[in-house]
Amino acid sequence: MSNYILKYGRDERVKFISHLDFVRCFHRAVRRSRLNFVFSQGFNPHPVMTIAQPLPVGVTSECEYMKVGFVTDMSCGEIAAELNRCMPPGFKVYAVYKLEGKEIDLTKINSAEYMTEIECSAPADTQALMRETELIVPKKTKSGIKESDIRPHISELEDLGFRDGIQTVRMAVSCGSAYNLKPETVVEAMKKYCPGFEPVFTASHKRRMTADGAEIL
Repeated sequence: MSNYILKYGRDERVKFISHLDFVRCFHRAVRRSRLNFVFSQGFNPHPVMTIAQPLPVGVTSECEYMKVGFVTDMSCGEIAAELNRCMPPGFKVYAVYKLEGKEIDLTKINSAEYMTEIECSAPADTQALMRETELIVPKKTKSGIKESDIRPHISELEDLGFRDGIQTVRMAVSCGSAYNLKPETVVEAMKKYCPGFEPVFTASHKRRMTADGAEIL
């Protein structure tokens, strides 16, 4: 009986699956595999499993993390292969790490890097946007939609080019339990503060999540 950290991702084929649907999908994949969950104690036992950060619907990723307990004598490589055999197409486990203690704390994740493609008639001036002292936009919270200054939560915003009506932007933003900023909210700020920028459609891919600048795996 051991705890493991899984690094996994999803591609275009399954990017519209909700967080709860993914959890159900993972439970079924484990039941199909040769792995066995560790279950909690009490009157309502459930698999010991913690996902670092729910992935927004419509976003692809190569750097999601979860902590999960398995009863198995398989190696980390064998666990990854077994999960990939049983997961539906579109999901992939990239790495598995066996925890010996508390050397990895997923609650310390505080930043995420995204590549976002934006369909628009003219590109936004990202450098001018980053010179703003505040960026006030509507942001969805647990208590409803509120006006919020997201500028302190954007550490990097880089224009990677504009071609065939698509502007590609790399952004590093706050991510985690303390504050979580979605790429679409950054695009809303670009629309509000960059004259002539009118986004039509966006597609985001999460490249990495970090804890104080360091990747988990």
